[in-house]
Amino acid sequence: MEDHLEPRLVEILHTLGLNEQMLRDHVIRPDIFKDTVQFELHEAADELVVTAPSRGLFYHLNVQKLQRDLRNLLSPCTVGYSMQLRRYGKVLFSEQWGKSKMPGDGGLTGVSWSSGTPMHVASVSKLVTAMAMTKLLSYKNISLDTRILPYLPKYWIKGPGVDQITFRHLLTHKSGLVVPNAPGACDYLFMKDRIAHGVSGMPGYLNINYALCRILISTIDAPYLFGPLPTTNDNYWDLTTTSYYSKYVTENIFDPAGAVSTLDHPDPNALAYPIPVAVPGWNSGDLKSLCAAVGWHFSVDDLLIIMAVFRRYGSIIDPAKAQSMLDSQIGIDKIRDTALGRIYAKGGFWGNGSAVEQTNVFFLPKGMELVILANSPFCAPNTNFMDNVLSVIEDNIEFNLFALTIAATSAVAALGLIWKAKKVKTKIDG
Repeated sequence: MEDHLEPRLVEILHTLGLNEQMLRDHVIRPDIFKDTVQFELHEAADELVVTAPSRGLFYHLNVQKLQRDLRNLLSPCTVGYSMQLRRYGKVLFSEQWGKSKMPGDGGLTGVSWSSGTPMHVASVSKLVTAMAMTKLLSYKNISLDTRILPYLPKYWIKGPGVDQITFRHLLTHKSGLVVPNAPGACDYLFMKDRIAHGVSGMPGYLNINYALCRILISTIDAPYLFGPLPTTNDNYWDLTTTSYYSKYVTENIFDPAGAVSTLDHPDPNALAYPIPVAVPGWNSGDLKSLCAAVGWHFSVDDLLIIMAVFRRYGSIIDPAKAQSMLDSQIGIDKIRDTALGRIYAKGGFWGNGSAVEQTNVFFLPKGMELVILANSPFCAPNTNFMDNVLSVIEDNIEFNLFALTIAATSAVAALGLIWKAKKVKTKIDG
């Protein structure tokens, strides 16, 4: 890079809280990714089958039994967890078990979990990115089926088929981009290389699909970052798109919800551990270079408020558009139609080959959201628990005989009134 940047470029950097020296010092692929094997375990998403979800009129969720069953599932098999279920903002249960930092990592007694303990949530970051993309595309009146090509860096080489990729393809993991040792890698140089390689694979879950969204959010909402000046420098693109993505998400998702998050890993965050437990725990570090696919750190409290505000309150996006995003399986791994209604699930799983951070979030029917953070695998190395939790939820959906009795009584009473009215009318007419 030249000794001094053009004044306009320096001015642009300042709008993002950056400066010339920060650009010079920026490391596009930090050493953390050279020394540690990070990976994400992910099961194939369910194929979306569009049905008319039940309204769950005569069913309810047995909350007390659900809490007990989840405790029995998780406590023997994890180092620690924090979980909470809310309905329309009211806490139905909140439970913390075990340690967010084991003795030795957090003093003599370690650090217990709380609902305010943050942790890296891995691919649940994709749900946040999906919210941001849904809001931005709606605001800019850009269809999900618009092709992404005009919004990619102009200086990137575009391989075969890239011109056919749409926003919907990325957000539903149907781009067909090829990623060796999928799904993990997704930094800037990797994305640049894969776009040059082109589309030659089958649709599949890839971090790159969502990592590209931090480029697209920046080029769509802040084209001035890359406009009249010769911005073909990889470091410049990496630094500015990472910074702008973080700025956009903070201002448009976190701030309206009153939530906070970071892409780095400050001390209050939980550490990750293997099964069986070994100390010291693993600090997954600053994941800015992989942002939009992974990287955000949340507490249970912050995740739940973001989910509720996005889904219902309207201060992030119109609730109907939020519901459409969920039903389109954007930012979501699994959709289940149950007697209670439709369940939407998203999981995150990130580790170094032994220690693990994993997160489960569920949008449940009847205004309920459930979040679970755990800082270890599930009983055995490299094992997650999202399907187990989903099964426990479904097992606790029960038929509500009381509601049926009330409905039947009301129906009989209504028929009685109709019969009496007809009888009175007959007498009058006679």
